[in-house]
Amino acid sequence: MVTVMPKIIASEVKELEFRQRTVKGTSLYVTEAVLSNIADHADEGYLDNKEIMGLMMGSAYRDDEGEYVIVTGTATSKLDSNEVSVRFNKESLEQLFGSIDRCRGVIVGWYHSHPGYGCYLSDIDIKTHEGIFRKDIGFAIVVDPADSTIIAFQCVDGEPNKVPMLIMDSD
Repeated sequence: MVTVMPKIIASEVKELEFRQRTVKGTSLYVTEAVLSNIADHADEGYLDNKEIMGLMMGSAYRDDEGEYVIVTGTATSKLDSNEVSVRFNKESLEQLFGSIDRCRGVIVGWYHSHPGYGCYLSDIDIKTHEGIFRKDIGFAIVVDPADSTIIAFQCVDGEPNKVPMLIMDSD
């Protein structure tokens, strides 16, 4: 089996489009439909007593305050998971790449669940996050479907920081 890399992954850092954000001080905007998809995915995992995970897709912009993102989709594939760990299934990477290619935009973050354990970033989560994302753009959303809690984070110098998340209409 030949694995085809997704078209959207690139090594160069492109200049971000200048576009004024709608709410000052907010750097993460998520559509209602995306948040609903993430919550539904977490609920499905919770029923099987498993963590879930996926990528958040969207666009990054800059304005006078700095950089911010708008999340408009999610990408995922078959997972290898249990109640305390999750990763993408190696045999399903082509499925993941296809899911990425079907979304508009670029990878701007990731999401995963901690069913029954609360919303936080573990040491492994922090290493994963910092190994993939720049500190200004990458976001992590953690869901605990046991109590319907959702919290967004950014990592700066190994420290997870909660960030406000604005939920937008899906229209």
